Amino acid sequence: MLRAETIRNRHSDVFTFVQGDLASTATICHRPEETCPDSLVYLGNRKQLEAVSSPDAAILILHKDLLPEININQQWRGCLFSVSAIPAAMAALLKYFDQKPARFAQWGERHPTAVVHPSATVGANVMLGPFCVIGAESVIGDGCLIGSHTVIENKVKIGARTILHPHVFVGSACEIGSDCEIHPHSSIGSDGFGYAISECGKPQKICQLGNVVIGDDVEIGSNCAIDRATLTSTRIRSGAKLDNICHIAHNCDLGEDGLYTAGFMMAGSTTIGRRFMTGGNSVVSAHLTIADDVSLQGRSNVTKSIRRAGAYGGYPLQPLQDALRTAVNIGNLSKLRRDLKKVMNHLKLSSDEADA
Repeated sequence: MLRAETIRNRHSDVFTFVQGDLASTATICHRPEETCPDSLVYLGNRKQLEAVSSPDAAILILHKDLLPEININQQWRGCLFSVSAIPAAMAALLKYFDQKPARFAQWGERHPTAVVHPSATVGANVMLGPFCVIGAESVIGDGCLIGSHTVIENKVKIGARTILHPHVFVGSACEIGSDCEIHPHSSIGSDGFGYAISECGKPQKICQLGNVVIGDDVEIGSNCAIDRATLTSTRIRSGAKLDNICHIAHNCDLGEDGLYTAGFMMAGSTTIGRRFMTGGNSVVSAHLTIADDVSLQGRSNVTKSIRRAGAYGGYPLQPLQDALRTAVNIGNLSKLRRDLKKVMNHLKLSSDEADA
């Protein structure tokens, strides 16, 4: 539920009030074609504006470029705000309609099958789902939501208001900050892939004694694996966002506010700077350093350290514009090969003569 007055009072940096009753209240967010008197509706372009089924939405969020196209006083009866960017407006307001806490609250504060070690500390207003496990000496902050079948081993620290969805694993001595969210089937603190090869060629496991430390406001998607360090800490710093199916190897350090899309993989002991961005299925090799403000094209492969901010792509890695030209040229290789063969035949050259 959201009152228009809340938007003006709390989010004036994003929204500009245009007109309407600030007591208007929206109870649901709708697409333009589903508009009803209880709706919050976003209108980002002319197509969405034309699709609005009713002018009676409680709250209308309109991109500022559309303001000249509407008759404000006559057409719209709801409370109207303008914005310069619809995604930022969605980020600010959709949280008021998020039903996630209700999904956890259906079991009550603590389901009778939840297992909590006597030495663990569980804060106020923590929801514990069916069959979850809280290990010895672990500390769970106030307002956390712990999903069913989630396992938190011993000596784990979790900050306030963090959400662990069902079937999340958090290994011993790992630390997760406040306001984080980890989606189902992700593993935090599984052993790193460390082995020594004996003289007879047999792999021998190197015990992984470190942990994983995650900062505040970090989101980790489903089916991710974050390996614990060998002796120190694998770190994911505050504000980082990981999509589904990402793998972070042992001893890595991910900088603040990075965006890691699905299929991202990195090998051990690599440090990535702040505000990193990558397209899907990119790979970063071991023992590298990547500067702040680097972005990677999807399916890039990083095998050497990147010392300068900028956009890169391809394999081997190149500045993005060079990588795009390379991709175009690869598409022309078959034609170039045919043309070369015609030239060689015209000059009556064999491949051996051409090499000479």
